[in-house]
Amino acid sequence: MSSMMEYKGYHAKIEFDADDCIFVGEVFGITDSLNFHSSSVEELKQMFEQSIDNYLELCEKIGKVPDKEFKGTFNVRIPAEMHKKAALEAAKQNITLNQYVINAIDKSFENSNTKETIIYIPYNTRKINWDVNSFDDYSDLYNVGAILTKKENISYVGN
Repeated sequence: MSSMMEYKGYHAKIEFDADDCIFVGEVFGITDSLNFHSSSVEELKQMFEQSIDNYLELCEKIGKVPDKEFKGTFNVRIPAEMHKKAALEAAKQNITLNQYVINAIDKSFENSNTKETIIYIPYNTRKINWDVNSFDDYSDLYNVGAILTKKENISYVGN
């Protein structure tokens, strides 16, 4: 379930205000402040789109370039020792520190899609070495053969 809305490349975070019984939206990623609210989901969508359209119209009218979210640059403060380690590793790989950080962030997205499967088989039932390359030998344990992918972590939990 997502609490985000998107329109014309702008995104808004949506929250529910239980005190006033309304949805409240805030456009993020830009320096200008754009907020809207509504008592229904359909009206909330209309108010979000209207706030973006009004913002773009106002910017055009006053000759301002509208803010775009996520310009592609941001400052990150990290401990000096981590900065040193990252810079040294980037140098070892013959890439810039910027490219090293891009690679690390990109790799973190791969891990966020990892599916974790936890299999519990009591020791007194059967011991199995799950770190083998083929599960063909164990197909009799399942109605459907075990399927593993590179993005699946397996944890064996016994008693």
